[in-house]
Amino acid sequence: MKTILALHGNPGHPEDWNLLKKILPAGYELVTVDPHDDTWTSLLTKTSDKKILLGHSWGCYRVLKALKPFASSIEKAILVAPYVKPEKKISGLAQALLHLPVIGDALLKANHAKAKDSFFADLIHPLKSQDDSYLEIVNGRLQEWHLWKKTAFQKMAMQANPWSPADVSAVPVTVIYGAKDKVSDRKAQGDVFKAYPNKTEVEIHDAGHGLIWSHAREIVKALQEESKTMNPKIGYFPGSDERNNVISYMEKHLREFPDRIALTWARRDSLQAWDGNPMTPIAHDKITYKNFAERINSFARGLLDIGIQKGDRVIIFLPMALDMYTAMFAVQRIGAIAVFLDSWARSHHLGASAECVGPKAMISFKMAFDLVDQVPEFKSMPVRILYGPGDKFTHKFEDLLKKDPSPVAAVESEFTALITFTTGSTGKPKGANRTHRFLSAQHQALSHVIPYTEQDKDMPAFPIFSLNNLASGVTTVLPALDLSAPSDKDPALLACQIINENINCTTLSPSMLVGLSRFCKEKGLQLSKLRRVVTGGAPISKDDVKAFYEIAPQSDLWILYGSTEAEPMAHIEGRDMLKESKVTDPEIIEEGVNVGHISDDIDFKFIRIKDGPISLSQTDWDKIEVANGDVGEFICTGDHVCREYYNNPEAFKTTKIMGHDNRVWHRTGDLAYIDSDKNLWIVGRVNNAIERAGKYYFPVRAEVLLKRMDFTYRCAFLGMDDAKLGQATHAVVELKSDIDPKSFDFVSAKKEIQRVFEKNKIPVDHIQFIEKVPMDPRHHSKVEYKVLRDQLKQPGVVIG
Repeated sequence: MKTILALHGNPGHPEDWNLLKKILPAGYELVTVDPHDDTWTSLLTKTSDKKILLGHSWGCYRVLKALKPFASSIEKAILVAPYVKPEKKISGLAQALLHLPVIGDALLKANHAKAKDSFFADLIHPLKSQDDSYLEIVNGRLQEWHLWKKTAFQKMAMQANPWSPADVSAVPVTVIYGAKDKVSDRKAQGDVFKAYPNKTEVEIHDAGHGLIWSHAREIVKALQEESKTMNPKIGYFPGSDERNNVISYMEKHLREFPDRIALTWARRDSLQAWDGNPMTPIAHDKITYKNFAERINSFARGLLDIGIQKGDRVIIFLPMALDMYTAMFAVQRIGAIAVFLDSWARSHHLGASAECVGPKAMISFKMAFDLVDQVPEFKSMPVRILYGPGDKFTHKFEDLLKKDPSPVAAVESEFTALITFTTGSTGKPKGANRTHRFLSAQHQALSHVIPYTEQDKDMPAFPIFSLNNLASGVTTVLPALDLSAPSDKDPALLACQIINENINCTTLSPSMLVGLSRFCKEKGLQLSKLRRVVTGGAPISKDDVKAFYEIAPQSDLWILYGSTEAEPMAHIEGRDMLKESKVTDPEIIEEGVNVGHISDDIDFKFIRIKDGPISLSQTDWDKIEVANGDVGEFICTGDHVCREYYNNPEAFKTTKIMGHDNRVWHRTGDLAYIDSDKNLWIVGRVNNAIERAGKYYFPVRAEVLLKRMDFTYRCAFLGMDDAKLGQATHAVVELKSDIDPKSFDFVSAKKEIQRVFEKNKIPVDHIQFIEKVPMDPRHHSKVEYKVLRDQLKQPGVVIG
């Protein structure tokens, strides 16, 4: 016999469950309880059998509050039309008045008389009172104002002790919504359940808030069904647990498909001998998941043997190759913290990383160790693991590959697994704190947008995307590029690997995508095996999308909008981006870039442009949010949104907002708006918004216009201080490499730019040509505006 403890709503009554009791099948006992205090919780531990908790409306809030402290006594929870957080709060003043003996009662009576009938209609919608005799009883109870008083005071108690992320439990939860609910807003209430690792959500299209009366049989079905999974996801287990460690993905693949190829990469000798023809194959080496796991396990043992322990920070400064991933996964396996530096990292990145994390060890080449000898922050680092030939090391990489196995370290879900750094293009690089749970959540979010099949062979140009590949169990081809030093040969190398390695999926930066499209068009190549390409990291224009489809018309092209702190935040398929817009003149550009549908795994808001920290202890959301559809800074929160920067509370203040419910909101720094079709449009960056003569202008639209000029290779649109205007607008252009500046007609080019900008009603005060527009070192796709501003102040920089 399974015992069900049923908690009614507020207002509500134990008899609300009578209809369900009548149709409950054999083997179940339904016990109605009074949820207004905690007395009922004693029933959870009265006997050793696990109970099923069933809640309706506000009763669901009481269920959620009990899940974590009584998890060992609960089999699962069924939540019907949940009302787990107030949608309209009772203000502090109103609460004070309601507690006054005479005034409070008078206010409640007046509100009761005004609202009781409409509340009843909303409560039972789409039912009518005559549909069931019990609904007349419900209506009769609601005529009593004392019940209204009890409801108000319970709501105040709910506000005083609200649901918070600390209440999240791994107990399986099934949530049943009514699509026609007029009491609970699904989005507002459903936000709570995004944090629950083991949930099932069901929507009944013709039901409202009173579905315990209209759809009792669906509730019985939910009671009888086994939960989809009785185990939380990797990274979501309570306490310290081996299954929270992200290396569990590799352990899972080792059990399920040990002989599948995990990684394949170009052989150095073959790459050096390659003739530059994309049709000439480059020999590749490969490793199975079984052998890869053994190599990780072996290196992890070596790290343990030299004293690397749980929580130690280990800098990994290696190119995107087999042993970069060997090192990263081995560090995570033993519970140490991998600190990843991109291969293009500059000397100030090294110093900033060491200052931030206080490393115990670094794994890198001789050249890197020679460099850090000049960086004071590395003086105290005791362990130097040399990869390749050289001196000045404490250990060599190959010597740490031991035969003995290493255990998987148990970690808490929010224990740091990986630290990656922002580019630092707008200031000091910040270390994003990627916990084991964060990495698992990011993998799940990416899987919702770009799922893989067993047959896929993927080539990701970003190291972090390779982590998602390996978590997915897909075969990953490492690009034969030096990401730290882009070359004119890169498009040919990419085409060669795609064609000869039978790659059907790839992830490329916008600059790589543009280069690949241009190269293939020039060479008359069609990349017919591709089924999906993913790009992101910087804006991409419709012209770039059209150019890609010319060389791979059968492929999907997904443009992801994301950042170091949150990836993905939104996504759009290229064909949707190209759909006909309201603008018919080809020389008119829409305001911003459409990045598509916002990820279902995040919540978002748009706030006013504001420099400096934002504290909700000093203001409220309604004071800082912009009107729906207006441009504002895009902020978001969710499991795969980085909550903090490692050892950097100052960065938290300027880039995060702590919500009243303890949720951390990330300030992206991107200015955006949402259109009537729920698409997200990015118009620029907060720190690059140009305030000219009291009006804001944004770079994205202007830069798309500049890129369309047949003489433009790279470009920028930015503001510079101006005594009269506040900021003057500057259009800056880098000429294509095959154009000779000595013979180029700068005057005609400037006239054409001026004409097109006037047509788009974008004021341009200065048009300047320079030798090279500075781009970000990670993707080579985003302008470094701060560097450019400084350059424009130097004599001799402008060439026309």
